[in-house]
Amino acid sequence: MSALRPLLLLLLPLCPGPGPGPGSEAKVTRSCAETRQVLGARGYSLNLIPPALISGEHLRVCPQEYTCCSSETEQRLIRETEATFRGLVEDSGSFLVHTLAARHRKFDEFFLEMLSVAQHSLTQLFSHSYGRLYAQHALMFNGLFSRLRDFYGESGEGLDDILADFWAQLLERVFPLLHPQYSFPPDYLLCLSRLASSADGSLQPFGDSPRRLRLQITRTLVAARAFVQGLETGRNVVLEALKVPMFEGCSRALMRLIGCPLCRGVPSLLPCRGFCLNVVRGCLSSRGLEPDWGSYLDGLLLLAEKLQGPFSFELAAESIGVKISEGLMYLQENSGKVSTQVFQECDEDASGSGGGQQYADDWMAGAAAVAPPVRPPRPPHPPRRDGSGGKGGGGGARYNQGRSRSGRASVGFHTQPILILFLSALALLGPR
Repeated sequence: MSALRPLLLLLLPLCPGPGPGPGSEAKVTRSCAETRQVLGARGYSLNLIPPALISGEHLRVCPQEYTCCSSETEQRLIRETEATFRGLVEDSGSFLVHTLAARHRKFDEFFLEMLSVAQHSLTQLFSHSYGRLYAQHALMFNGLFSRLRDFYGESGEGLDDILADFWAQLLERVFPLLHPQYSFPPDYLLCLSRLASSADGSLQPFGDSPRRLRLQITRTLVAARAFVQGLETGRNVVLEALKVPMFEGCSRALMRLIGCPLCRGVPSLLPCRGFCLNVVRGCLSSRGLEPDWGSYLDGLLLLAEKLQGPFSFELAAESIGVKISEGLMYLQENSGKVSTQVFQECDEDASGSGGGQQYADDWMAGAAAVAPPVRPPRPPHPPRRDGSGGKGGGGGARYNQGRSRSGRASVGFHTQPILILFLSALALLGPR
């Protein structure tokens, strides 16, 4: 009964009262007067309704005892009870469908709004801390939120890939800023990304921040997507259940419940609540809601509780900027160790030609680029720029746009204030 409780509660008009107690029917005087009055008001011809009880051998559903119904009257009552029940089911089911659809819409709006709030908060934080530096790379951060929306809407790739790709992009842009004296060709940066995402996790340039962000975002987004999918699935199941035709057993049970008291001459005698609920439950069970409907409702309730507690996206959204800032701080504080490992593992990738591909260093613009020199690998040293910017100076259009026309290296925001900027970003977040 618990599985069909929503529809059963909505169909209680079929069961208006507690019903008679034992022996109540003996206290009711059976005659056709009340039946003729009720059916006449419904448009039945009184010529078809006898003024007094007659033998009921002709009845097909109701008890074959003394009755007020002819065969034609009984058949018409069967059709009427079917229509009455079908109307109640459709009304009740429509209410349930609209309720699930409304909840789906409201949750969807709320969740997407939370994503937008998180994106706006991160933009404000990093714009205030890094200014033009952040503006030049805002697309990378906006792309993260766009892909999170795609995942939530079931149109994107997996969360692990989304987050891993974001951290790889961030590393490719930040690592060269820690070493403005070097030029990093595409092959070198590709090696850097591979090293950072290796299965052994030996590099971990951003410390534990990527793992903690992944855990919090994953459990929240997965739960939210399951919840909104569950609401949509429930709505579709109820819609399909409403289309299922009524089977003969249900029709006969409804006639005994609603129509037969009229034929017996006691239309005011209400059925007991247990009989009524059993009939309604039996008719509804044929519509495909059992046996999984109860588990479905339990699952939705569990997800709703989780989303209000440990899986709250409001908490997860607030942590996105924090985790990214903490990761950047870790990279700054451990740049020596990280750089040493990178230089040891990647000078082969640095000494290659690099072809026509060049690294888009957008952290500043307007300066000539210098291609990395071709030399035998000498680990652990990274590729070093040609300090004069002379003969090989025009080799690349986008390797290092932060080089001045005179050949001196210049970086958009200089390296010295980087620690101050990272600290400012964390300070804006307040105590944690």
